[in-house]
Amino acid sequence: MESEYLNFLLNQDEINKIAKEVGLCRRIRKFNPMQLLKIAVFSPNNIAKDILSDISHNIFESSDISVSCEALNRRFDSKFVKFLKAVFLKLLNIQLNIGKPEKISKINFNRILLTDSSISKLHNSLEKVYPGGRNGDCAYAGLKIHFIKDLKYSLPVDIGISKGTKNDFKFLPRLKKVLRKNDLVLNDLGYYSLDFFKHIMKKKAYFVSKLKLNSTKTLFIENPNPECFKKGSIRSSSRYLPVNLEEICAAMNAGEIREIEDVWIGSSIDKVNCRLIITRLNGDLHERRLKTVTKKISSPRSYLREEKRDIAKFGFMITNLPKEEYPKEQIYPIYSLRWQIELDFKNWKSILEIDETTRKIKKERIEAHFYGKLINILVNNEISNLLKDEIATDEIILSEKKVFQKISYYLKNFHHYGYRITNILEKLRILVPRTCIKSKRKGSILSDEILRTLS
Repeated sequence: MESEYLNFLLNQDEINKIAKEVGLCRRIRKFNPMQLLKIAVFSPNNIAKDILSDISHNIFESSDISVSCEALNRRFDSKFVKFLKAVFLKLLNIQLNIGKPEKISKINFNRILLTDSSISKLHNSLEKVYPGGRNGDCAYAGLKIHFIKDLKYSLPVDIGISKGTKNDFKFLPRLKKVLRKNDLVLNDLGYYSLDFFKHIMKKKAYFVSKLKLNSTKTLFIENPNPECFKKGSIRSSSRYLPVNLEEICAAMNAGEIREIEDVWIGSSIDKVNCRLIITRLNGDLHERRLKTVTKKISSPRSYLREEKRDIAKFGFMITNLPKEEYPKEQIYPIYSLRWQIELDFKNWKSILEIDETTRKIKKERIEAHFYGKLINILVNNEISNLLKDEIATDEIILSEKKVFQKISYYLKNFHHYGYRITNILEKLRILVPRTCIKSKRKGSILSDEILRTLS
């Protein structure tokens, strides 16, 4: 197994070089940089959750190094955080530049970009450093992870850490920076922006998005009989006509899908041209949507009025995908691929315990915990891709969660295998095909099956 990515991570000289650049180790100490990296990334302990004596005990068990709790606590300082951050950024850069597998290059898009964020609550003592918002009259501390993922190649494109109060919308400049021609962007409403949709079109890329419920009154179609001045130019006030959604929706039956091919969204000054797909929901989808809308209506800062409750019966999607290749029936299944990034966050929280950070500890230890977990995630992702290239086929579809869980188990016990990737890969090559096959519920569509429709 050859992996530039993993070879770098376990290269003592490379790690020492980064440590020297950030000023982590200026002289020989009990811990060298590689040992410190292993404590943050591959330790069976959670350094933000477990007590220092337990961490110290596991260090002795895995490396025969005896260290006091106070000496260990001093190691969680700003230089250690800078070191982990530098390693993380280097790994992310390597992962973005390694050659992409050819197995799924038949998908029409260059990349399928998913963007989302997840907030982890911290102890209230860190509220000034990492403000997270307010829960009633009480402020709480929170740290937010912003994540951009390429679903086509299952690769992280960008990961950022910020204060919990930073709006998702403010992460759009980073998404604009990485956007390329022929990318497909699937974002939730936290990243809804007409300016961003224009940027996507300018880059000759594509998007599928839900329509904001407070944007239903900003839909227009071109007026077939506009008023003109004597010189022949069209009066701007008569160029567009508002879309009568109430009339269209009232005539729809449960489960029916309708499309307005050439709709304009925005104000009289600023508009975006795209397709609008309307679906009359039924069953569980309608119930879930009704709960969401009811909650927004009852919110003290709600922008929705009571009469909007009827809108819960409908789903509104907008896209600039060409109709000839992607008919209206395919748009919602394509957008549902966005759920894959939510599953990633669930794996991080349930399996890696990335958000188990509510103990009262210093901020450097919290930051070291997060960067250590992010490095672990990148390593897990790389090993997962190596296994998929060897095992996955059209007939054998692997479960992302099950593979993530198996790899996480072996990374926690990495010291038993001499920190050699080849040793745990031998185990995983046997276990994964037997225990990590994706199960399918009756009537459901797997994400892999939706991806095949994009080829």
